[in-house]
Amino acid sequence: MLVVTDGEPTAHVDDDGRARFAWPPDPRTAEVTLGELDGLLREGAEAVFFLLADDPRLHAFAAEVERRRAARVVRSDAAALGPLVLDRYLGRRT
Repeated sequence: MLVVTDGEPTAHVDDDGRARFAWPPDPRTAEVTLGELDGLLREGAEAVFFLLADDPRLHAFAAEVERRRAARVVRSDAAALGPLVLDRYLGRRT
């Protein structure tokens, strides 16, 4: 799974099936997002998060992602993003 983001999660689907959006982000959104990530990783997926911003809350979320085995965080800027994503994608397909 490749995720490109310029910020921490701001939306999730709640237990009642409704989409919840919040800015600033609700802590529940990060909790749900990380729970979904954990489920994907248990299924054998690998995850790479490409971060395009230098925000303290994004760094805190990225630290939570990095604690998981098979999840990686790559810090980038917009100019370098394309080659980084392609390298990661094509490298995993061979």
